[in-house]
Amino acid sequence: ARGGVLFWGGQQSLVFPFAQRDGMGCCLEVEANTSSEHRQRQGMSRDEVRSLDCAKCHAQVAVLRSSRRVQCPKCGTVNVVPYRSAGYHQRVGLVPAPSVGVPPPQPTGRKRALLVGCNYPGSQAELSGCINDVRRMLGLLTRAYGFSRGDMRVLTDDGWSGDGLPTRANMEEGLQWLVCGAQPGDALFFHYSGHGGQEEDPTYSEEDGYDETLCPTDFQIAGQIVDSAIFDIICAPLPSGVKITAVLDCCHSGTGLDLAFTMASGWVEEDNPCHCAADVQLISGCEDGQTSADASDRFGAPAGALTSALCDTLEGRPVQPYPELLRCVHSHLRHNGHSQRPQLTSSQTFDINAKMFNPCGDIVSNTNPMLGRHFRKQKHPRRSYEDSFGDMLDYGALGLIPGMVPDVLDLGSFGVAPGALASVGDDDELVGGLVDADGAGSCSEGSSAGGEE
Repeated sequence: ARGGVLFWGGQQSLVFPFAQRDGMGCCLEVEANTSSEHRQRQGMSRDEVRSLDCAKCHAQVAVLRSSRRVQCPKCGTVNVVPYRSAGYHQRVGLVPAPSVGVPPPQPTGRKRALLVGCNYPGSQAELSGCINDVRRMLGLLTRAYGFSRGDMRVLTDDGWSGDGLPTRANMEEGLQWLVCGAQPGDALFFHYSGHGGQEEDPTYSEEDGYDETLCPTDFQIAGQIVDSAIFDIICAPLPSGVKITAVLDCCHSGTGLDLAFTMASGWVEEDNPCHCAADVQLISGCEDGQTSADASDRFGAPAGALTSALCDTLEGRPVQPYPELLRCVHSHLRHNGHSQRPQLTSSQTFDINAKMFNPCGDIVSNTNPMLGRHFRKQKHPRRSYEDSFGDMLDYGALGLIPGMVPDVLDLGSFGVAPGALASVGDDDELVGGLVDADGAGSCSEGSSAGGEE
């Protein structure tokens, strides 16, 4: 499954269900349990110290929250300290739309696409088909819709594309590039294939109480990208008449762009919607509470279930009615034994029986009189992961060692030398102390290896 990365109360727990391996998972971070007496003895506040389990010997090691790596004093393993999310706080407020209900523009012929594939090679989160998904989507865009390779950015973590790795920084910069200078009539396309996750929404505005997230190849170090942030980058700044088509082939992707309207029997508006002027449409791999499968295409090659179904449907007929497209995609998934249900969300309402699915045309102009985030009703998580993932949490909390981060990353840039498992030797390294059985521990502090991003 392409997901299972969960955040608890704004503090990151990384959980990977590996159904294709042994059905187990691992939680990569635990809360500090140091006593108040110990913190006073060390001159630390409760917020300054936490603990994690060594990835090799499983000893609980105390670590300062500002540190990015820690050496286990028992076995000498260098553990990368997982990224901690403080949550994304989106600005709430409305402004009048500059225009409402004006005739849509004609397509300009200007096109851009950002394609992202994360296989996480060499890590415990490794997938098989995401880069294949990107290759196939690239072929579809060039052959069926007239995109040129020069108007695309392709980020894959095997170095195939030459445009860079799908790190968080590169993905965010790529999203900014995608929409930079866009004008009415332009056609933009965003495709992501990889892990998807959720984190608890600190603003209580999400329908299910969770922000949906995308997982860059360095998410264990740099963190994930939440749906509200993606909306603020690629949706909110654009004028009416710009068209964005997005495909997210990952878990928990139903409302992965935080768009205001979801297609059910008709368009259903979120209780706390985000409105923008651009024409943005998302086809997700599944609903927010579901997972997306890492499967295979019709030739047996590893591929995402949604990308395979969508490309099989569109390659023969690139422009087709929405009901037919959705019916064919759902049928394709059911035929191949997948229970996930792709979802259509949109920034604008329109008659899906009268409009054609066309990433390069059939633009819908703005129909929203007010733009921005409405806040009408406070939302709380509807479900607890403690029951469904209880067995995984019992498996133990592991610190990150270099082997758990994708092989493609240069760990030196994060302060960890590849293969450094016995000793550190650098003066700036934070060496952790073992946490005593009663919750107290010893944490000696050198110069921290750098604060959180």
